Amino acid sequence: MEAITVLARPHAKQFNPQENKKRNVADLVIEHLVNEGVDKIFGIPGGATVPFHISLERHPDIEFILARHEGGAAFMADCYARTSGRLGVCCATTGPGATNLMTGVAAAFTDSIPMLVITGMNPSDTWGRGDFQESTPYCGVDTTQMFSSICKSSEIITSEKTLQFRLRHAIATAMTGRPGPVHIAIPRDLWSKMVTSEIWDRTHYIAHAPSPSDEDIKHVVELLTNASRPLVIYGSGATPLSACDLAEVSELLQIPLVTTPRAKGKGLTTIPSSFLGNMGISATPVVDQLMNESHFDVVLSVGMGFGSYATNSWFRAIQPTRCMIQVNIDPNAIGRIYPADIGIVADSTQFTGKLLRAIRASSLKASKERIAWLQRYSQQEKWPLANSLPQSGDRLLSPLEIIRAVDSAAGKQSIVMADSNSILLWATHHLPERPSRRFISVWGSASMGHVTAGAIGAKLANPDDDVIAMVGDGCFLMNGNEIATAVDLKLPIVWVVNANHQLGMIHYELRATGQTKSATFRKHDIAGFARALGAYGIHHKPGQNLSQLIKESLHLDGPTVIQVDVDPKATPPMGLKKEGSRQWQEYISNL
Repeated sequence: MEAITVLARPHAKQFNPQENKKRNVADLVIEHLVNEGVDKIFGIPGGATVPFHISLERHPDIEFILARHEGGAAFMADCYARTSGRLGVCCATTGPGATNLMTGVAAAFTDSIPMLVITGMNPSDTWGRGDFQESTPYCGVDTTQMFSSICKSSEIITSEKTLQFRLRHAIATAMTGRPGPVHIAIPRDLWSKMVTSEIWDRTHYIAHAPSPSDEDIKHVVELLTNASRPLVIYGSGATPLSACDLAEVSELLQIPLVTTPRAKGKGLTTIPSSFLGNMGISATPVVDQLMNESHFDVVLSVGMGFGSYATNSWFRAIQPTRCMIQVNIDPNAIGRIYPADIGIVADSTQFTGKLLRAIRASSLKASKERIAWLQRYSQQEKWPLANSLPQSGDRLLSPLEIIRAVDSAAGKQSIVMADSNSILLWATHHLPERPSRRFISVWGSASMGHVTAGAIGAKLANPDDDVIAMVGDGCFLMNGNEIATAVDLKLPIVWVVNANHQLGMIHYELRATGQTKSATFRKHDIAGFARALGAYGIHHKPGQNLSQLIKESLHLDGPTVIQVDVDPKATPPMGLKKEGSRQWQEYISNL
């Protein structure tokens, strides 16, 4: 896992203290969320949350987004938070409503996404009596205990007197340190209880991010300057601002800069020549070459946990000969995979800001030898989109052609998203970095259908951005029902469906055995399904300009699903994954 620092937090809306005014619990929960800057809540109502929804409907500053499944609501809240830096919020009733949220919440936990999960609970005077859909610690499925394993905290609020304190504590827990989801369950009888309003300015309960010492910064600058073969890596824990800082650092000191797969597409304002792309699974070819040929003496990693996707299971070349500098907001990530000679627990923005200022203030320059070494790689093609594309006899497209079309169609202010498995590998390997364009991937839990639903949350958080979601037909069939949610909201999102009637990655793994029946399904009319839900559904025809089709669809008055039949024999790019796995097995066997 890689620790993720949330994006820059917006200023929350402020409320004047109302010391003497009584409010019901439902109203107070909403007012606390508005105070935190939340303007959307995703979910499905149920009996245990009816009072909450009554308050939601009459509050002018927050909108309830009715999903088609609680799992989709959790994915929407996740991508809302991923692309805005604000707290994502989802809600559901007790029992199956709560359990349906869990895959989306687990994905947020794995990827360190700040989320507040609100579930209802049976009235407190019925606990243990087998009430309808009971999910208390005394009877039925204990959902609070279930969420505790996939959340930073999980608790039942049992008193209106402690509600506001516990809610503030939950929000602070979600947003600080290594971010992640938190869960609170509120019994139905508590929603209507009255209590004095206690709205605090967020600065009174949100802790300041940790900052590195001046001594640490001075030491890092010296190491990077004097190194012969340094490398700088940023992971998904780096904020977009810190990624931009590191891009400037790498250019000033002529150090190769690479990202982890999950950190691809942070939205760099400029793409320096020193930036070589992503490492690990589906790495850019030039980064694989760099890893194979170089013996790094100093490695600086920021917001990276060195997980298996980033390191090809465990790639020996990443371990430097002289010094590993690891910067992470989570102390548990320091030295977990590779020995950290210098471990710095700090917020990525605080660290890179200080580092960049120190380098600007110095007159340090890279040696001619290091400049020449970097140029061997920086002058090569990084994202091989222009290569010739072999096609099968029936003119089915390659997934690479989808990537090329999306790259051409996406505007300067855009969010390109890729659902899990094979289309994600293609996009990670081939989609070029473009200034200010963001790429959202879901490597952590690799939950199928995550982006299919989550694109709605991303668009709602960024209404002025083009949002294009690349998904496989297997992923779409899991959460394609959420297209109906986008129809209700008239969101001009474009889903490009990579249709090969198979579960791509598993099918690829099974091919060597010849037993692929369990990962193959019949062809579906996905475009027709989208039209049945009220969206624009287009089945791409051979020879049709896919890029132009995407561009036109982005300007329609609602969502569009474009079904693209692709060559089912296309092999997803895996890079050095097999070699990394071999090195890991060698390392383990020698312990």
